Amino acid sequence: MKVAKAAMPASFGLFVVTVLTAVLFAYPATANAASVVATINGGGTAIMDPNQSDFGLAGTTSFGIHATLYADGTARGQIDCVDHVGSTLPGNIFGEVTSWEGTLDGEVILHVTGKFLAIPGGHPQEQSFTVKIQQFGGAGVGHWTLSVPDGAGGEFTICFETLLSGQIVMRRS
Repeated sequence: MKVAKAAMPASFGLFVVTVLTAVLFAYPATANAASVVATINGGGTAIMDPNQSDFGLAGTTSFGIHATLYADGTARGQIDCVDHVGSTLPGNIFGEVTSWEGTLDGEVILHVTGKFLAIPGGHPQEQSFTVKIQQFGGAGVGHWTLSVPDGAGGEFTICFETLLSGQIVMRRS
């Protein structure tokens, strides 16, 4: 006994071709994408130097940094910096790393679009900022600054941080 096979409707074949075409166009060719030049990772605690801050801020900070740097100056990642209660201005500033500049052999500046939340309470406020890593390393060696725009084309250095624990490392691709 022969079983008859149902014919596949032409509309199903057209559907498959349409879906495959959509998938191919949804993902651009990686040959045109910027290549990764480095990845920065870090976290720990740091101490703010009031003599290096434009506002004399002092205290202890917990922070986390992850950023992937691309050859075209773009970047992806996150930064979170929490100034502990007892610091001059306790709060949480955090956001998405969008671009970078500098040299992989020296200072690296990360541009961040994010928010600031004062402690205690309050609502998050939009805040762009930069994190400049002057020295990669661990406790007593690694240091970085966090700055915000001054409204006149420059920046205010909010805090100058030296690591107490943890580390900031850069891995080149």
